[in-house]
Amino acid sequence: MARKPKSGGTAQRTPRGRKPGRPAAPRAKTAVSGRASASVKATAVPKVSKDELRGQVEKLERANATLRAKGREATRDAKSSAARIAELEGEVARLEKKVASQAKSAQSPPKPRTAVRGKRRSAGIDPGDAVPPGVAVQEPAPLDAEAETARENLEQLGE
Repeated sequence: MARKPKSGGTAQRTPRGRKPGRPAAPRAKTAVSGRASASVKATAVPKVSKDELRGQVEKLERANATLRAKGREATRDAKSSAARIAELEGEVARLEKKVASQAKSAQSPPKPRTAVRGKRRSAGIDPGDAVPPGVAVQEPAPLDAEAETARENLEQLGE
């Protein structure tokens, strides 16, 4: 026999563990006899073969593996994005310093230019002086027949 709930007065009691103000969970309909409840349970859960269950497990394992791979890729992308953000923030800070120094130098009067202490002495230096005489080729190689005819043709044009 089912027990009757005790009435504890006029105050409404909430079940333990439930937050106040939340509605109570709806109760399932119970059958009158034990046989009826067993037949309700049997029809509620269909029988699944072991092969079908194995197939479902394999499918879920594949889905889990693809989700893990996508998670690793997303983590890798997030790390590279964070590194790029840090790099760009550093570049922005460097450029801000540069702009600030340019603005500061624009406000101050320009410094007078000083005379250059030393002039370039390139006019007095021959480029061939850098090679010692024993190392440099003293005489060019003799011309072959084709080069000789080309030189003669150029001389005739020059006349």
